[in-house]
Amino acid sequence: MPPVQARDLLDTGPVVHQDAEALEVVTSLVAEHWDGLVIVDEAMAPLATVSLAQVLRLALPDYIEDDVSLASVYSERDADTFAESLRGRTVYEVMPRPRQTIVTVAPEATLLEVAALMAVHFTAIVAVVDRHRVIGAVGAHALMKATLPR
Repeated sequence: MPPVQARDLLDTGPVVHQDAEALEVVTSLVAEHWDGLVIVDEAMAPLATVSLAQVLRLALPDYIEDDVSLASVYSERDADTFAESLRGRTVYEVMPRPRQTIVTVAPEATLLEVAALMAVHFTAIVAVVDRHRVIGAVGAHALMKATLPR
């Protein structure tokens, strides 16, 4: 049996265009159980990899990120619907700033290479790039499933 490579595990679902509506993207992310997102431009070049934990930050107001204690002044009703702030905004508008390292691998990357990059960069998703274009993503769940003994 040939070794498993990144191309064997890639998923195109978590690859989203920068102009996509942010709330729709996050809704899909939750419904599909993706480990994060790979955000691309018009040419399918990677702009950012955003893990699931980072997605939460996209919906938080900046001032709460700056001072977490301010979260306690929200009413319970407002606190329960903070993701609503994504409505009407594009993924590009809510992307993390400054941009972080975009974690990418070639389609031929081994599972160990993918795992090492995830560990070093504290991310649960990497972009699979071929000829400067994103062709999919590999998430931590798919990676772990492929590495577990059968």
